[in-house]
Amino acid sequence: MNTMNNSPTSVICTLFEKQYHLGFAVLLNSLYANNFRGDIYAGYRGALPPWVSDIRKVSEGHDVFSVAEDLFVHFLKQADTGHMTNIKPDFMLELWEKYCPMAERLFYFDPDIVVKADWRHFEEWSDLGVAMVEDMNSPIPMSHPIRLKWKHFYAENGIRIVPKDDIYVNGGFVGVHRSYRAFLTRWKEVQTLMKRCIGSPLVIGIADRWNPFHYTDQDALNIVKDLYPSISIMEKGAMDFGKIGYVMSHAAGKKKPWTKNHLREILLNSVKPANTDKLYWKHTKTPVKVYSNLTYWRKHSAVRVSAMLGRVIGRS
Repeated sequence: MNTMNNSPTSVICTLFEKQYHLGFAVLLNSLYANNFRGDIYAGYRGALPPWVSDIRKVSEGHDVFSVAEDLFVHFLKQADTGHMTNIKPDFMLELWEKYCPMAERLFYFDPDIVVKADWRHFEEWSDLGVAMVEDMNSPIPMSHPIRLKWKHFYAENGIRIVPKDDIYVNGGFVGVHRSYRAFLTRWKEVQTLMKRCIGSPLVIGIADRWNPFHYTDQDALNIVKDLYPSISIMEKGAMDFGKIGYVMSHAAGKKKPWTKNHLREILLNSVKPANTDKLYWKHTKTPVKVYSNLTYWRKHSAVRVSAMLGRVIGRS
């Protein structure tokens, strides 16, 4: 079985642990539905997902799952130190150096994202500059105290930050063409300096937003966004933040599609299913079957009924 393309055009990666394997399975299915074929590298902690079968051990901590024709997931066991969101640039650089050195492009997706656009659009996008998406909390003005604190901290460490704009990007996605690989090295450098100040946090969110490095990897990504010349940023709708877009849907926040009780949410709190919730249940069946038929029917029905109730409540 050929488990790896020797000269891949694009490689995808993600990081997950615990129940986030449910989100990763749906991300995987949505990528396949939108014509991605090739290798996906998943850094994980804990046990392998229960939906994995037909797995082959390549080396210690490296197992390959043949998902479908021309689609392979490489599971890479990660050390249990710090929060996984803080190793994104390190993980991507390791992949390019050790596992897929011939890859033309490398994309990172958080495991709570569902892809909506045909894969070729992502490749065309990353060829124009490092691909990123504006965050729901954007803009953060160039004169904002948090950004000024970044500027002062890194100036003391020999890095001069000159803000380009007020845009604040989301850390859940980044697409890097090999010609822009230095972006990842810079991201790692910025985050390494940050860790000297804050250590390696075990949770996302340090103290409160007044902390200049509250979101660690995401704040570091935004600092590098201002340091690197070749970038391409899409608006918030590219992750369905606010306005529903046509690129991907990101279930940002604490409540995830696989944890929500939609009937309770609509009846007690008048909260309708988000577009991400609907897309999540759309992609739970193939090529990876994430749930039993009964669980799928119950959950999918709850989303539909909650959406209908939401329309009635909205008119009342």
